[in-house]
Amino acid sequence: MIHNESKLIRRVQRSGDRAAADELVSHYYREIYIFVYRQLLHRENALDLTQDIFVNMLRSIGSFEGRRSSLRTWLYRIASNRVIDHFRSSGHQRSKQTDPLEEVELAAEGDFTLELERREQAEEVIRLLEEFEPRAQQILRLKLFAERTFIDIAQILELPESTVKGSYYTSIRKIRSRLKEGEYEQIKSSTAK
Repeated sequence: MIHNESKLIRRVQRSGDRAAADELVSHYYREIYIFVYRQLLHRENALDLTQDIFVNMLRSIGSFEGRRSSLRTWLYRIASNRVIDHFRSSGHQRSKQTDPLEEVELAAEGDFTLELERREQAEEVIRLLEEFEPRAQQILRLKLFAERTFIDIAQILELPESTVKGSYYTSIRKIRSRLKEGEYEQIKSSTAK
């Protein structure tokens, strides 16, 4: 949290103070961008969606009530909704893009195979997430991609922590099962050749 966050929020709410808005955005921008990028795996689309999230935040900051949740919590609620909307959109369905692997910074040559496997697995998990109902998607996305705690997610989504945990573990079991089915099908098809 920014030292004087509540003052900055009030300045934006009362007078549309651009410097205060810029400070709030710059404080949270990287964190929200990382959350979005981990799901989209495409730099340009992640930048566009992150910008859209902050535009949405600034447009609706007048209705933000700091006593109900922190700005970070509220921002993650906006971001998770916008990410789900993105995956539902017809534009996403037409252009399922990821950054080319050669653009991804690698620590060493030997990491290329690991990076490829990680990206393929992440893309598969993201594809499977689209099949879940929106609330389960939000819980999974916040836990997997924003690395939020169950308590944080419960606050962001205004749900009991037990509901968040139950949904998360049920969804993870489904994803693991589906991934194992996919591995089995790959092995089966490669041995049939």
